[in-house]
Amino acid sequence: MSYIGNSPATSTQVADNSVTLAKMASGTDGNLITYDASGDPAYVTTGTSGQVLTSGGTGVAPTFQAAAGGGKVLQVVQYTEATDYTNTTTSYTQGPQTGTFTLTNSSNKVLIIANFQGSTAKNTIAGGYYKLYRGSIATGTALTGGAHPMNFATDPGAEIYDITTMQYLDTPGANTTYSIGITKHVSASNGRIYGSFFNTNIIMMEIEV
Repeated sequence: MSYIGNSPATSTQVADNSVTLAKMASGTDGNLITYDASGDPAYVTTGTSGQVLTSGGTGVAPTFQAAAGGGKVLQVVQYTEATDYTNTTTSYTQGPQTGTFTLTNSSNKVLIIANFQGSTAKNTIAGGYYKLYRGSIATGTALTGGAHPMNFATDPGAEIYDITTMQYLDTPGANTTYSIGITKHVSASNGRIYGSFFNTNIIMMEIEV
């Protein structure tokens, strides 16, 4: 506090704009000056890079906190596969259509969009079902619930193609892979992904929560 003689200086004795920065008390780099509940000067503790100043309401000093997030797309990864895959069993097996995803934060979600083409072979009974899996078929988790069927054909004179899209918003909790599981229809000779004609695409987007 400034003094004139032995008494504190009053507001009328200190001219406006007369206190320079050099005359103010030293502080910590990044601190901000505020007032406490009693109206006395106080400082706001310096935050960290990326934080924002947040009001605590009347009588509470503001603080630096992490900026509110949620809903942002942090990264997009696309996996493309041009390989055909055929399954002649009624058990789901994993083809080569597998995309790997690395999270920036384990609490975030991943939106998966898989586009691929199933096909029936010419002059044979063919048809299949598909599911989207997190991880391998053996140890992973089926994400899309019910099976996604493709066209079923009995001895067609030509191949029949069926474009399939599957979408799922996942919370994997860790880095993982996403793959397409395929099985044949019980009456068919096989189920097939025809990647060489219409590339399989697995698009994975990390969504901040």
